[in-house]
Amino acid sequence: MSKPSRPAVPRRRSAGRRTTPGDQLRAQLRYRILAGDLRRGDRLPPVRRLAAFLRVNRNTVAQVYRQLEAEGFLATAGRRGTFVRRRSPLTPELDLLLDRLLREAARCALTPADLQTLLVMRARPRVRRLRLGFVECNTADLAYFRRLVEEEVGAPIRSILLGRLPAAAHGCDLLITTFFHIEEVQRLAPGREVVGLVALPDFRTLEEVARLPRRARVALVCATEEGVRSKARSLGAVGLRRPRLRTATLADEPRLRTVLAEAEVLLAAPKVLERLRGRIPPRVRAIPFASTLSDGAVALLRERLAAAAGGADGGAAALAGATA
Repeated sequence: MSKPSRPAVPRRRSAGRRTTPGDQLRAQLRYRILAGDLRRGDRLPPVRRLAAFLRVNRNTVAQVYRQLEAEGFLATAGRRGTFVRRRSPLTPELDLLLDRLLREAARCALTPADLQTLLVMRARPRVRRLRLGFVECNTADLAYFRRLVEEEVGAPIRSILLGRLPAAAHGCDLLITTFFHIEEVQRLAPGREVVGLVALPDFRTLEEVARLPRRARVALVCATEEGVRSKARSLGAVGLRRPRLRTATLADEPRLRTVLAEAEVLLAAPKVLERLRGRIPPRVRAIPFASTLSDGAVALLRERLAAAAGGADGGAAALAGATA
């Protein structure tokens, strides 16, 4: 007896060319350099380490670094690594103009986020309201990142667990996720535009963690078990694995006491470290370790939203502009 055929998943036409994960990573790193978040002389993580942490192909990161080097943003110094080469293009005149614009916006009770939205929409007029979905693999990260993105874009966003794709994305015009999952979401929801936001600890923090002594006993403490699994997976990708890495949640008091007593280094989000204040042994080196959305990620998202909302012609132009 033949098995019943599965219903076909409807494919959506994308407004213009769909950008690759490499395009999106390049745009976000480029923005951070232009904005001065990454300054001239700052060292970027090695290709292998950044690719492992973002869970993307090593060739993707290598190609992004090569493209940014060809554009004059980065420079490779042999075994010393890859460094930011270009200074932010902000001139004193432009800086003064931006300050004046911010003051005027404040006088009109507009936040910097409101102002950014107005600038993007003025450049690429919004034609229709988009139905957005945020995809994550666990409920804790889903709630955290969806709330952050909702605050930035000022629009309601549907919460979607990764395991419920593609059905849960029905009706969404555009899907947003962290860069960890962009390729998986594109595969599970073909035909839909997917924006992958780079959510990482500061590059200096990544470097500090990667340089921990091989025999150091490292504790990872998170608020939830889902957070432990997600961060342990990323840390494992850069070489920090059990038994060297011990994990615990705030809710598991017996295990938390044991892990803290045995640790030499503690990795935890700033809010978790606050809740552990007074309980961390003096000899333990605490490193704030949290994945946060950079301004570059938010800027790219605003560009892509404006592109998708502007229809096929406006979308193609905006997509090209976001990665040009």
